[in-house]
Amino acid sequence: MIVDQHVHIGTFPALEGMENLVRSDEEIAAWRTRYPDRYRKALFEEEGIDNSDALLGDMDRHDITHALVMAYPGSVSNDMVADAVRRNPDRLKGMVRLGHDQQARGYLKDPSPYVPEAVREIRRGVEDLGMVAVGEVFIRSLTCEVHPERVADDLDPILAECERYGIPIQFPTAWTQFAGGLAYGDVTWADEVAGRHPDVKIVLTKMGRGIGRYFDTALTVAMRNTNVYLDTVSTISEHLRHAVDRIGAGRIMFGSDWAVSCLWLSEPIYQQRMQVIDGAGLSDTERQAVLSGTACEVFGWPNP
Repeated sequence: MIVDQHVHIGTFPALEGMENLVRSDEEIAAWRTRYPDRYRKALFEEEGIDNSDALLGDMDRHDITHALVMAYPGSVSNDMVADAVRRNPDRLKGMVRLGHDQQARGYLKDPSPYVPEAVREIRRGVEDLGMVAVGEVFIRSLTCEVHPERVADDLDPILAECERYGIPIQFPTAWTQFAGGLAYGDVTWADEVAGRHPDVKIVLTKMGRGIGRYFDTALTVAMRNTNVYLDTVSTISEHLRHAVDRIGAGRIMFGSDWAVSCLWLSEPIYQQRMQVIDGAGLSDTERQAVLSGTACEVFGWPNP
């Protein structure tokens, strides 16, 4: 059993043919500024396309048995994600996505009026769509504060709703290919959030993307808060090994960040991510925890 707890589904017609332009993680990071016309066209298209069949094909080719899926930024709805899960209930679970339209199209100058709407969307996602977590939340969609205590004040209603339903929430670290919000990738603010809400499982995704500054902060937050977990998206073997040594494999889980952009890469994304796992020198027990055990515990999947 291998659980990928970090997948984005949905694509747009404007992204067709990008595999001829973008071939590496570094090029993904910069494609917004290298191809701005293509970027703007894609993110303002009004309706996303379900590409979950492509995901399942990739999973089959690389022996990934289960995945937690969420919406790609832009006009990809939580309803589309829920439909994909309903068609594949034995393999997929859905996560509510908040603020991903802002992430694509630009953040609100004052996002505070959006917070009650986000709380309602969590409620709808859990009660009506059967979703089991809140997927990656780009913090700038919920706050424009930068002081950790004020950031936590603005996020309190979101975390309270997660606590009410007993569901995890994901926050990204390091860079994103989309505009704005980079300051929040240095997750010092997450220490305050986690400390206020010890009963909510918080996943700091990407573990700093192999960049020392961001990794050190994410690991420090996880060391101080036992409700904080890390995933392996875009990390390096050395960071994974160090994180396992410091907080244990039971707080780390496998993730790919599979999305339409991953299909552009010259090397399959699952092959890249498994190379990181293989290079970390994990014991059999540690490897099992990272690949499935931790995610089963966090997201409530039966663990054989």
